[in-house]
Amino acid sequence: MRSKFLFLVIAVSLFIGIFLGVLLQRNSAVERISPKLRGTLHENKKVEEKTTQPSNIGIPEQVIGKLSLFILAGQSNMVGYGEIHPEDVEIDPKVLVFGNDYRWRYAREPIDDPTGQVDLVSIDIGAGFSCGTTFAKTFLTYHPSTYIGLIPCAKGGSSIEEWQRNLSESSLYGSCLKRSLAASPTGRIRGLLFFQGETDALDPDLEPQKIKSPFQWEEKFQKFVKDIRNDLKIYDLPVVFAQIGVNKNSKEFKNWKIVQEQQSRVRLPNCKMIKTDDLSLKDEIHFDNKSYRMIGERFGLAMKEILSMEHQK
Repeated sequence: MRSKFLFLVIAVSLFIGIFLGVLLQRNSAVERISPKLRGTLHENKKVEEKTTQPSNIGIPEQVIGKLSLFILAGQSNMVGYGEIHPEDVEIDPKVLVFGNDYRWRYAREPIDDPTGQVDLVSIDIGAGFSCGTTFAKTFLTYHPSTYIGLIPCAKGGSSIEEWQRNLSESSLYGSCLKRSLAASPTGRIRGLLFFQGETDALDPDLEPQKIKSPFQWEEKFQKFVKDIRNDLKIYDLPVVFAQIGVNKNSKEFKNWKIVQEQQSRVRLPNCKMIKTDDLSLKDEIHFDNKSYRMIGERFGLAMKEILSMEHQK
């Protein structure tokens, strides 16, 4: 009788332990996914089939706290809409990404993979090849002993208004800030890359639900940079942004030249603009793979130049 009682106690204790373990795992920060997102992922087979990333590897022990972190913000040309080829998913052990599921892994395209997305505000189902991995590899040629961590925050179709300061996690600004702070214990935020402007160049009558600011782009971008620097408490954060490229549809993108002019007028310390108007497109606004690689190289070179100037001060 006594042995049966002991067996029952052990069985109940084991059951409670397993139950609590599962409960804790489901409620951990890295596993938390909203019911709405979970439903979206199950309903959209394209997202489920897009699980190209390796499983979570965490951070290599030797680089914990030493990663050079770079924020990737803007709209679709920062997300990347190029084709994914076998060579585009090759891993460089010195380049990691803080994925949209808030897990660290080795970086490979698509950098902005929506699998397991936590922040719905920036989900991009069609994410493809981008400038991200090329930027990281270019930066490594100048800093070969560095380990890089990429933090994707971009959202296709977003306007400069959507990048204005809003601390809500359901805003692009708030989500970007939250992700950056969540990743920051693994290293030091070294810079921000930004590529946006096409939406603001659209005819104001198209997508009327979006606020477009072609004549205020310079002012709003500079405010975004100042605000993100203040909120991150990195007041000299290096920023490289890309000027929008060639306009193949002047009928719909009526304010293209206005946005380009606004971008060329930006004057901020530790901030550089790269040009893209000499690069080829795959459609009206998105670049082809060769161009994304060139953009990544230009981002890498410009970021290296800013950091070199900072080092000389």
